[in-house]
Amino acid sequence: MIIVSASLAYDILYGQFSFNENKKIESLISKKEKELIEISDENESLKEEISLLKNNDEYVEHIARENLGLIKEEEEYINDEPE
Repeated sequence: MIIVSASLAYDILYGQFSFNENKKIESLISKKEKELIEISDENESLKEEISLLKNNDEYVEHIARENLGLIKEEEEYINDEPE
């Protein structure tokens, strides 16, 4: 009986399901839930951008001008970045 009690006490304090291990797992779960929320927010943002790219020609033009430096035929490109 003493051996069984000692074994159980050891398992509770230092084993796979100990209080310390439980705290580590809860901390990890909390961290992963925060990461999941961040990823979910990023996915929503990307979905909105995809929708804009599919349905809004003005937004596509804005992206082309800002990121690719494209201009219309009658426009002149002015480089405003310092040399």
